[in-house]
Amino acid sequence: MKYIQKFSFTIISKASLVGLVFATCTQSVLADEVDEFIQDIQVSSYNCPGDGHMPQVDQYIKRSNVLPEQLIKLKVHKAQWLICVGKYDEAEKMLQNLLLDPIINKHSQSYASIHYQLGYIFDVQERPRKCDYYRQSEQLAKGKFNDIHLSSQLGLITVCDQVKQDIGIKLGRLFALLESYSDGSDLASLAHIHNNIGLLYSSIGQRALAAEQYAKAYEIGLNVYEEKNQLAPLISLITAYTGSGDYENANLMIEELGRRNLKVNTPLTNSWYHFAQSRQAYRTNDFEALRKSLRSWQVFLEQISDQTMDRLHQWYVAALCLHDEDRACVKEFLQKQNDVNLAMPARLSKHIYYTEFLVKAHLFLGDVEAAKVSFDNYSAIALEKIKNQQTSARVLGVANLHNEISGLESNLAKAQEQRLQIILLVLVSVLALTGLGYLTVGRRYLRKLATDPLTGFSNEHSVMAKVKKVQAPVGDNVNAMALIDMSNFSAINAEYGYKSGEQALKHVAECLRQVTREKDIVGRVGTEQFIVCLVNLENVIAEELFSRVQNALTGITIKDGNGENVVVDTNMHVYTSVTSLADGDEVLAEIRSVLRKS
Repeated sequence: MKYIQKFSFTIISKASLVGLVFATCTQSVLADEVDEFIQDIQVSSYNCPGDGHMPQVDQYIKRSNVLPEQLIKLKVHKAQWLICVGKYDEAEKMLQNLLLDPIINKHSQSYASIHYQLGYIFDVQERPRKCDYYRQSEQLAKGKFNDIHLSSQLGLITVCDQVKQDIGIKLGRLFALLESYSDGSDLASLAHIHNNIGLLYSSIGQRALAAEQYAKAYEIGLNVYEEKNQLAPLISLITAYTGSGDYENANLMIEELGRRNLKVNTPLTNSWYHFAQSRQAYRTNDFEALRKSLRSWQVFLEQISDQTMDRLHQWYVAALCLHDEDRACVKEFLQKQNDVNLAMPARLSKHIYYTEFLVKAHLFLGDVEAAKVSFDNYSAIALEKIKNQQTSARVLGVANLHNEISGLESNLAKAQEQRLQIILLVLVSVLALTGLGYLTVGRRYLRKLATDPLTGFSNEHSVMAKVKKVQAPVGDNVNAMALIDMSNFSAINAEYGYKSGEQALKHVAECLRQVTREKDIVGRVGTEQFIVCLVNLENVIAEELFSRVQNALTGITIKDGNGENVVVDTNMHVYTSVTSLADGDEVLAEIRSVLRKS
């Protein structure tokens, strides 16, 4: 039998052949275009992608002729953006689907980034697998992707292995990392590490030390982070101030957050802002302000997926109901706390202000037994907190705790007088033993809060508080305020390193210290700016003094690594007034606006 082999031919016309060649060329051009776009939009793991690129990202994701590995990179980038705007559920779904993609390269940067982002989401939502993802991303990024490796390390140090590793070891590891980045060549990483040191201090109740670290992270981040990411250390700084009872500085930072957020204006950052306002109102018993902020907060909460924020909002709503004596509302909230899916997350359920609220809520509903249980919990947390705060000399924190416990004591006296008297006796004994230490250390600490550690001058919040207290001058005299700006500060940082920038700031500060008078108000504002305020003097004398300051600032130099002189350039902008300087913040903002335009 003969087998007949058949062949089939497809005849391609010249026009068709040209079409195929054109399609191949188009595909190649698109691939190059997408590669270039991905390179342009790339950001580190601890920064936020810009909003302006997202429409183009979505367009490429929808195109069928984008290469598979490019599609993965685009989706990883979008997931990072979704996290930054608070859409954690959507980001998690996208990342989990990418892990299931059979073509993904398990040695790629995208694969390491997916694990880190999932760790971050689980961290924010306080889910147990966060540390598993952090460990995986650390191993995947080691020696290859420095930003992901650093972020993973910081996550592991700060939130994982709490039982296995002593807090001193954790701090030692963080400061070792800080030292390795201290040359200033990578300011973004430096800010990231300072922020995590703040988180660790906060976890052990050292709010004052945490505030210092958050302030450094915020100050450094203003120069290197995308605007959305600049706000994260700021909300942490507000939390630290509020937690230590420093409501004045907390309020100043909330105002700063509001101003900064005008440019960012995302549902997540708006939610942060109104959360900060609500918490401040709750802590200061301003229930009308709380009512207003809760309404605004609710609008933005509906646009993000953050269970912790939802639970906090519900708590503050219930607190408002308690103030309004709305029994049904308070009862409904307490009933939710018995449901695992609706209750306050474990970490927040041990918050002293929350346990205090539970005592008051149960008493309001007449449930004395439940109030006793909540009070026992509150007392244990309060005593532990006081014991921890003894080492950091937190005068405000201890005083606030004592006042709160005394208030609860009177409420519960009818139900269990003996128990409360014993607890009060313990607290009085503890306060008596530690009182002398707080009187001395506390004052020194409060002075430190108002001082810029680098220059020794008053920091922005402190100096502006002094400026705003300046009264109207007498007769024909004036008040005068000068903003001095180091115009080449960023250039010095970029070319010679972070330490050279600090050296320049110190030289300018020393110069100002020598040419100003003891009664003049002098402070550091922003990163590279100083304020000099002259009070109630003749205009001609003010002009002479500022001329002396300007002459002294001319010719300031620092040494670079080769011993060569580097000139420090400064600009001065002067404002004079025949009225008080109560509007000092607006004056400063106006001078800065003029400075930016010039």
